[in-house]
Amino acid sequence: MQRCDTSGGPESMVSIPSQFTQLLNGLPAWPLFLVLIIIALLLIFAGRQVVKALAFLVVGLIGANIGGTLGAQYLSSLGLLGSLLGILIGFFAGGLLGLLIVRLGIGLAIGYAAYILTIDIVSSTIAGLVVGFIFFIIGVVLYNKILTLVTALAGGFILFTALNFYITPIASAAIAIIITIIGLWVDFGRRKRRVKATFTGAFSSV
Repeated sequence: MQRCDTSGGPESMVSIPSQFTQLLNGLPAWPLFLVLIIIALLLIFAGRQVVKALAFLVVGLIGANIGGTLGAQYLSSLGLLGSLLGILIGFFAGGLLGLLIVRLGIGLAIGYAAYILTIDIVSSTIAGLVVGFIFFIIGVVLYNKILTLVTALAGGFILFTALNFYITPIASAAIAIIITIIGLWVDFGRRKRRVKATFTGAFSSV
């Protein structure tokens, strides 16, 4: 799957799909294509929920392991019930910690990027720290919207890569952009309706 450089010279541009094909070592590309399509659509239309679920599950399982050990050690008088309580408490505590890590991670990423950019512009560490802290707060507060945007863009890139197996880069980019925009519209619209329903329910109960 090499696309020759028509701008002159014998160089060839190796695409990402061609690199995948080389790694498959002669195996059919359609299974990888389907996997990439599924991952891309999940990220585009439900990326925020997927990331949160994975963070909750992964850190929750770690917490359950720790909680089960502590429960067996400090609640040994309850026998098996002590271990089960430790596992449940550890799982939910770990899951909540995982969600907090996602929120803080986005805030730190936004804040650090703002810090670096500010230092490059004004060459002032103090100004960089102030701006970085402000954007850290913004990232923490708006992390749901930022997470939706980042996961949708990542899904769009994966979709472009998958489509590039079978159609031209221009067509792949056009389809990926359109579907990404639709995914963002659906996700933000769904969130807006949920917020509106919450406010409506709150006012109707007054």
